[in-house]
Amino acid sequence: MSDSAKPNLILTSSFNTVAQELREKSLLPKTASVAFIPTAGDPYSERPWIDADRNALVDLGYSVTDIDLKGVTAESLEKELSSHDIIFVAGGNTTYLVEQSYASGFADLIHGFLEKGKLYIGSSAGSILAGPTVEPFVTEDIAELPKDFALTKPTCLHLVDYVVLPHDQVEQFSAEHDKIIKQHGKQFTFVRLADLEYRVENI
Repeated sequence: MSDSAKPNLILTSSFNTVAQELREKSLLPKTASVAFIPTAGDPYSERPWIDADRNALVDLGYSVTDIDLKGVTAESLEKELSSHDIIFVAGGNTTYLVEQSYASGFADLIHGFLEKGKLYIGSSAGSILAGPTVEPFVTEDIAELPKDFALTKPTCLHLVDYVVLPHDQVEQFSAEHDKIIKQHGKQFTFVRLADLEYRVENI
């Protein structure tokens, strides 16, 4: 695969379940430094999905550095992210992640990083973040957050023009996705992803 054909955006439902397949298909670099953003998991005391994705990156032979978006400045974040080849955004609470993406300046930085050749990998909430909006998830997400939490705006990164619906193989999630599409299907385009599925883009 030529450099021009290599993807700069990989959206997964659960990265750790597809990591080896992505490597086997040469969709991932052989060596890389990864900026691992676990911010979507901040609201939770236990985050096994984040550990699983981080471990999968380490198993690929990558150097992984955690970078939380909470409480950082855009200047310091740009400096930290610029030294890495891959920007990996892990799963958790998407609405919280969106708010921190704007508060930290990440939302304004990511397009420039992709233009410079960096690879964005999303897992679950990290994949939803790449789309146009978090609107279909806000009500459920906010129920898991402190009462004083307020979402400034539901706009996501607009790296792609569709909204990922992750973990679609799970009956509970699939039923919720049916409701989301029924309610928002005329306004947004949705892509349902099971944990063994992913989308690869070159934007």
